[in-house]
Amino acid sequence: MTMVNRESDFIIIGAGIVGISFGLAILERNPNKKVLIIDKELKPGIHASGRNSGVLHAGFYYSPDSLKAKFCRLGNMELKNFCKENEIPILETGKVVVCQTKSDVTRLEELYRRGIANGVDIEILDSSNLDKIEPAAKTIDKFIWSPTTAVGNPKVVITKLAEKFVKNGGQFQFNSSVKLVSTKDEVLVETIEGTYSATSIVNSAGAYAADLAKQVNVGNQYVCLPFLGAYKKSKLVDSNPKRLVYPVPNPVNPFLGVHTTNTLNGEIKIGPTAFPVIGKEQYKLGNGFSRSELSEFYKATKALFKSDSVDLIGLAKEEFIKLFTKPLLNRTTKLSSSLDTNKQWSKYPAGIRAQIINLETNAIEMDYIVKADRNVVHILNAVSPGWTSAIPFSRWVVENQPLLQ
Repeated sequence: MTMVNRESDFIIIGAGIVGISFGLAILERNPNKKVLIIDKELKPGIHASGRNSGVLHAGFYYSPDSLKAKFCRLGNMELKNFCKENEIPILETGKVVVCQTKSDVTRLEELYRRGIANGVDIEILDSSNLDKIEPAAKTIDKFIWSPTTAVGNPKVVITKLAEKFVKNGGQFQFNSSVKLVSTKDEVLVETIEGTYSATSIVNSAGAYAADLAKQVNVGNQYVCLPFLGAYKKSKLVDSNPKRLVYPVPNPVNPFLGVHTTNTLNGEIKIGPTAFPVIGKEQYKLGNGFSRSELSEFYKATKALFKSDSVDLIGLAKEEFIKLFTKPLLNRTTKLSSSLDTNKQWSKYPAGIRAQIINLETNAIEMDYIVKADRNVVHILNAVSPGWTSAIPFSRWVVENQPLLQ
C-alpha cells in the first residue's frame, strides 16, 4: 500500500511566475495553511518565466472580453509596483507601434480602439509626431504611443517573488517531476520522492500543463504546439531607438511580430522568431524531443492544416528564415533604419511559447484557459502576456474558484 503524504493543504505544480503568484495569492487568503510548490527543475523560473522578453505589456492587443485584457493592464501596474518595492530596476521606455504598409493603418486604428476599451493609457498620433517621441523609428501615416509599456528583468523578478513566497510561509520542492493520479476520492500528486495529497491542487506547469490535465481526463481536446522565440542582440548605440518599436501585428497569428527591445544592461535585441518546433524545451533546433512530443506536434500541425485561419507552412517558412541574423535584420528596416550601425550581433537566449491548439475547433487558443475538476484547478495556455498578468490573474482565480478558498 502506497503511503500518501497529507501534510500540505495546497499543492502547486510549477515554479514559474504563475505558480508562485498562485502560492502568494493563496497565502494572502489563508496565511495559516501549508502551501507547497513542486517543480522538476532545481530553482524557479527556468523556462518561460526566466526566458521571456521582460516586456511589461500595456494591454491593448487583446480582445476586450478576454482574460488577457482583464489582467494585462492591471498586471503592468502591479509588477511595476513590486519592482519598485523590491528595488528591482525597470526601464520605463514606453513603446511605439508603427505602420509598415498602408494596409496597417486600419489595423492600427483597431488596436487603438481595443486599447481604449481595455482602459489602457494610449494615443494614436500622426506620423509627424514620431520624431518627438522616437526619432529612430519610422511609420506610414500614423503610429500608437504606449507610455506605460516598460522592460524588467524576469530572472530577478522571479527570484524576489520566490523569496516573498518563502517568507510568507510557503515551501518549495525542486528536482521533482510529477504525475497526476486519479483515485476514487481525489487526485494525487505522484513524484519520485513519494505521493502527495492536498485539499486543492493547482496545475500551473506551463508547457506541460495540458499533459498533466490529460492524465486525469481533463482537456483532452488540447495539445501544446511549442514555438521557438529566438532573438539577436547588440550593444546599444546612440542612433538606436530608446523606445520599444513594434510593428502592427499579423491579424491571424497570436504573435506580435519582429520588434526592437532595449535591455537593462545597455543592449538592444531584435526578434523574436515564432518557429514551430517539436520539443517543449527545444531551445535550439538541434535539441532533442520525446516520442510523445512528436505525436503532439503531428496532431497540432494536422489540426492547423485544416484551419483557414493559419497558414502554417507559410509561417514556418518565414520564421525559419528569421532564425538567421541578416534576414532578421531585414525585417526591421521598416521599423528603424538605425540598426545598420550596429556592427556585431550575437544570440540572445531563446524561449519557448507553449501555444495550445484545440483539436475540436482546429484553432489556436487565444486566451488563458482555467479548468476546475475534482480537487484540481488546471491553468492552461497561460502564454504572453502571462508574465505581465500573472499576479492579478492568479489572485482572481483564487478569489473566484471555490477549490482555492
